[in-house]
Amino acid sequence: MKIGLVLEGGALRGLFTAGALDFLLDNGVSFDYIAGVSAGAGNMMNFIAGQRGRTRKVISPGKKDAYYGASQLFKTGNYLNLEKMVFEFSYKTFPYDFEAHRNSKVEHEIVVVNCSTAEAEYINGAGEDNHTLTAVKASCSVPILSLPVEMDGQDYMDGSLVDSIPYQHAFERGCDKVVIIMTKTGNETPTDYNKFKPFIKALYGKKYPKFADALLERADVYQTQREEMERLAEEGKIFILRPEMPCISKFETREEKREEFYQHGYDRMKAEYDNLCAFMKE
Repeated sequence: MKIGLVLEGGALRGLFTAGALDFLLDNGVSFDYIAGVSAGAGNMMNFIAGQRGRTRKVISPGKKDAYYGASQLFKTGNYLNLEKMVFEFSYKTFPYDFEAHRNSKVEHEIVVVNCSTAEAEYINGAGEDNHTLTAVKASCSVPILSLPVEMDGQDYMDGSLVDSIPYQHAFERGCDKVVIIMTKTGNETPTDYNKFKPFIKALYGKKYPKFADALLERADVYQTQREEMERLAEEGKIFILRPEMPCISKFETREEKREEFYQHGYDRMKAEYDNLCAFMKE
């Protein structure tokens, strides 16, 4: 049986996923296939390399190594400095174990959206190191807060804008069952870009018209995707782990709240561990 793992994005809410995955690393759990979206892509990379605690450091590095906020907007022109978070952290601040990643046998993909076609693309994470990091950077590139990322002659952005929870793609890759780690409670919805429609049209409408339309449709697509996910969970094909406490903001500034959300992810996975094992063995 081929078991897949799908990791939702959510910026700093990815700390919940980081806690859950650290528990799995502590207990030697692995998967045959993993798909990571946005912050989930970074979580996926560290899980595959077996670097317990690294995601926690990268997402919540402290003021000295902050990669988002007004200071980054002033220094770089972008609220979210992905070059720092993805490349500088990987090669210098919090070194990534590229060798462990290369030696992994786990099939894994990074979800991005092509700005020209507005279609989700799934980048094989087993490629050359810098190409893989570029895909992670693209998957984390949030509209308005950061710029599109050029890769292989195309511009890409956050994969969650089109395929927030890529469980269907996991099934298409041959998975019999899929474990999904969410960063939202069952009642939360993603950003509704219709609130910023004039700005979205002005910012992306001319160069990426299909992408602009996809942004405005994102909330409805997510709702449909989530309803189907819940149905498949009832059928025993999907196992869902999600927060049971109020979520932190996507760019939470309070360190104690970030730590609390990480610990909640660890504790939630610990509480559901026996159920997860049963799901994976049935």
